[in-house]
Amino acid sequence: MHTTATRRSSRLLVMLAGLLMLVLVGAPSAYACDCMELTFEEAAANADLIADITIETELEDVEGKVTYFAVVDTVWKGEESRTIEFTTHEWVASCGLGRIEAGTSLLVWASGKDGSYSSTWCALPADGGPDDPERLTELLGDPADLTDQPVPQPGEPGGPPEQSMPAWALLGLGTAGLAVGVLLVRVVALTIALFLIRRR
Repeated sequence: MHTTATRRSSRLLVMLAGLLMLVLVGAPSAYACDCMELTFEEAAANADLIADITIETELEDVEGKVTYFAVVDTVWKGEESRTIEFTTHEWVASCGLGRIEAGTSLLVWASGKDGSYSSTWCALPADGGPDDPERLTELLGDPADLTDQPVPQPGEPGGPPEQSMPAWALLGLGTAGLAVGVLLVRVVALTIALFLIRRR
């Protein structure tokens, strides 16, 4: 009984020591995004493109930087192109806007040019809100409405890239083809063996 009590005391001390270490040293840090706050006017001045866009599809993900093909609906400032490539980081801790689902519409304050733009939380106005479109119109004038323009199709200039078969699918097809080939060789070999046996 004394041994059981000693073991319990030891475990409790180890747990308390662990908790104390977490408090003193800190849990593994998840660095928060740290931005210099911009006023609405400063954010508008800094942005190369201010537009309402709709995310259509993900194009690539390189170390958390995700690039999307997006359709542009309304432009307050910048290039009036019906489609753009839009990049942000999937980690909010890295000041990215997070991973964005296809079909999501958002107002972007972006930097870039020639159809390729990116944005972070740091580009957004600290005093922004639901009335941003109205404030932008007051500040920059009426936006360009691009919704009456057709969206380019895959293969057309400005359209999304034509979908190629993913590498895993190609690998799967190659493996399946190899398996079928091996099976055919075995069937042929078995047929020849049976034919020779019958001839004897």
